[in-house]
Amino acid sequence: MLFVFAQYFLLAFIVIYATSKASYYIDELDKKSNISGALIGGLLLATITSMPEFITSITSTVILNKPGLAFGNVFGSNIFNIVILAIADLIFIKHLFFNKNKSGIKTNALVIIMYMVFILPLLLNSLGWLDYDAFGITIGITFNIISIIIIIIYFFSIKSMNEEESTTDGQTSKLSYKKIGIMFSLWSSVIIASSYFVTLVTDNIAVELNLSTSFAGAIFLGVATSLPELTAVITLMKLKNYDAALGNIIGSNIFNMTIISVVDVINYKENIFNVLVTDLELRENISLLLILGLINSIILMVALVRKKSISIITYIIPSVLILVAYLVYIGLSI
Repeated sequence: MLFVFAQYFLLAFIVIYATSKASYYIDELDKKSNISGALIGGLLLATITSMPEFITSITSTVILNKPGLAFGNVFGSNIFNIVILAIADLIFIKHLFFNKNKSGIKTNALVIIMYMVFILPLLLNSLGWLDYDAFGITIGITFNIISIIIIIIYFFSIKSMNEEESTTDGQTSKLSYKKIGIMFSLWSSVIIASSYFVTLVTDNIAVELNLSTSFAGAIFLGVATSLPELTAVITLMKLKNYDAALGNIIGSNIFNMTIISVVDVINYKENIFNVLVTDLELRENISLLLILGLINSIILMVALVRKKSISIITYIIPSVLILVAYLVYIGLSI
């Protein structure tokens, strides 16, 4: 048991260190290029920091045949990502992060829409009004209409991130594009490689502790694969690159939910959403994750669109609510 946890924490350390390095070069790219920080953080960095979720979700479903880990991993990571923003906001309270950053409003609205796309069919199925098989399409492979809708929304999000306002302060980087590209690719490869192994270790932890795959995916795997986002946000907050920091989290959440759709297509032998029908415990936990994720995304939206708060007490309310909601989930899941 101790050896398994030692492996888990070692891999977590590797992910943290590699992401810190990758985030530094993302900041350098933001300084050197004319691309918006929201797009750099929300597309390029978010794709890399979400690679752990992507690799682990494919591994969980295709290799381990445990799609519950994939669902728990993705939706658990999304919740933890918003918690990361709340923690970073409270740690760097003097920055008044949400007051200075309005670049994620449109993209976060798409996150909320994605949650509704997942929640509504699940609700209709629970009421007996929808069969997931009815949403299945077979053209040589089997996939779900939900997956197609999510992928379409993802492409809209890329356009949205490119249109977001930027708060870049005009700094420039002394590094060449070549060096930035090589070093970013190197550290990204380390992040991706360690992601594969953390999935296998998490599965061992779930077996040792006799945990459900969805809960293990949401807690151990979800937290581990969200470490890149945690490290990236803290690094970028220190560098005062607020656009890239917020873009990374919101972009990661959008990419994460798209992962489920991609895995659904890759796992062509069956409609992975059917597991939410056959496994009642999994459906209950995933429903809880989806509802909490939707609530947290709405709270984040309020924090972004509200008027600038002068009082620290009123300013921290959204971040505190997000943390409380996460603790409530933990309490209900144990």
